[in-house]
Amino acid sequence: MDPSLRTAALRLTSPLRAERDAGEAALIAAQQGAVPALTFVLAHVVATPVGGIDHSPVARAALILGALKARDAVPALCKVVRAGRLRGDDGAFVARAFAEILDSRDAFDDDVRATIETLASSPDMFTRAYAAEAFGTLGDQRSKARVQALVVDKEQWVRDRAQAVLVRLADVSAKSAADTVSLADFAALVDDATRQGGDLKPWLDDLRDDRRAVRDAAISELIKAGKVAVPSLLDQVNQPNVRARIGAATALGRLQPPEACGPLLIAATASATTADERELRPIALRALANCLTGLEEGLAASIMPLARDADRFTRAAALLCLGRLADRQGMRVVVQAIVENDPFVVESAAVALSEGVREDDLDLVRPLLVALAKRPAPQPAVKEAILIALSRIAIDDVALRVRARHRVRRDVFGQSASTRKAAIVLLERMYDDADPPPLSVVDDVLSRVQDDHPDVRVVAASFIARHLPPGFSGAPARLSAGLLRHERTVSLLCLEALRRHNADAARAVLETASRSSDDVVAKRARELIADFSPNVSEWRFGDATASATPRSTPTPTTTTTPRPAIADSQRPHRVRRPGDGGDVVEAKDGPLPHSPGDRRP
Repeated sequence: MDPSLRTAALRLTSPLRAERDAGEAALIAAQQGAVPALTFVLAHVVATPVGGIDHSPVARAALILGALKARDAVPALCKVVRAGRLRGDDGAFVARAFAEILDSRDAFDDDVRATIETLASSPDMFTRAYAAEAFGTLGDQRSKARVQALVVDKEQWVRDRAQAVLVRLADVSAKSAADTVSLADFAALVDDATRQGGDLKPWLDDLRDDRRAVRDAAISELIKAGKVAVPSLLDQVNQPNVRARIGAATALGRLQPPEACGPLLIAATASATTADERELRPIALRALANCLTGLEEGLAASIMPLARDADRFTRAAALLCLGRLADRQGMRVVVQAIVENDPFVVESAAVALSEGVREDDLDLVRPLLVALAKRPAPQPAVKEAILIALSRIAIDDVALRVRARHRVRRDVFGQSASTRKAAIVLLERMYDDADPPPLSVVDDVLSRVQDDHPDVRVVAASFIARHLPPGFSGAPARLSAGLLRHERTVSLLCLEALRRHNADAARAVLETASRSSDDVVAKRARELIADFSPNVSEWRFGDATASATPRSTPTPTTTTTPRPAIADSQRPHRVRRPGDGGDVVEAKDGPLPHSPGDRRP
């Protein structure tokens, strides 16, 4: 036994998760060479008195042994169960390992059968479900009877798994009868079908062919076979022939079975010295990314080093995996990769960001804003991914929120429609009635109601319906232009914005909309007119110190429509009432302090 692997196996008993992860990574990298060390640590568990081990290594050891299909470890796994040394969810992992390792040759091993019987009577439903699958791999009539007993289990999940095993056994029996194969034992038929690969055997053999066209055709046929091909493909991933492993990994990436995660991780983290082995690594990683369910934990430590690999394809595939893991430690690596110079890697990092960011990832806001402000500017797809990632994070910190607003605002006029849409959606979430957007931001977004892309028009109208200040100068005319497009969603949102405008000019547009050819829009406009009592006038342009004109003042209002690029002196302004010194203070990009004398137009 390699002393270093023996030490790595003993690390699985450490109370520190970092040490356990390091030991697991070393064992996975060793592949078949790790089997003696893993059987040793299982024997160590049996020999150590109860309470003498800080952390049970059984679950991790069984998971690796199952992925390696290590038949030599079966006696050690049986001893652990027979000694009653299972903790927590150890039983489920041991039963799963048996389901992956055993075959019909074990049907006559009384020790194996007694061990699975013990697992099948476990109070844990996951252990019982995998025990049903382990019985299914034995395939004889005695095992079939045990599976039938689990079909009436009290837990639905166990019943479903057991029923699926019975269906597979019935299919094998039917094929045997149809082919009039006469074998002395049903288990021998199962063994023969498993060993040969059934109808898929020619295609499985072609995965080893020297010609790429032949291998590609085999991969295509195995993908067409669907889930039936998964067991054989998993077996191919564990075989020494690298070309067969590449083909099997490619097919598994298309079929996306969750049970392929273990073998694919082992294939991706194995040492690579030849050209074929270096080709296997990114393919296995990309297939692993497709098979991840998002619930896996403990894999990030093994994948993070690959995100810094010299090969760009390996880095890109590793980033995709990190973005789809429940473990959050890999997201920092993804954010760092978003500012790389390699566009292929950056694109994968962007996809990982848009998929992997969570609401509580506040520590990622600053690096995301740095990436957004990078020069030269990121590509539109990368910008969109960054904006989507920011929109998923709850940015409660005031300073970060203000910084994000200023960085995002420029993308309201972004190069691509997806960038503009993502920017407007994010800005809408960053303001509320207590902290309204600056008028210049409202003016920018209002111009997007006439955007060339329909999705951008919808989100812009949504922003205006929520944040348009009463009396905003020129808004009714611009919203009227939005109504003239006769797009129902945009029209309904424009009507809500007109209600917020709360001026005579808005009433006139509502009256026109009440005669719309769209019955839904016309009905909503009539409902708003019925309750509409304007009490403000539109603001004046030009004078930064002019406030909204009260309804009782006969001064006429100005309704000139501003363009998105007008000068600052031409923009509408939100103002506060003059203070004791007579000064008028323009509203800034944050909430205004309230006082009894304050009045907002």
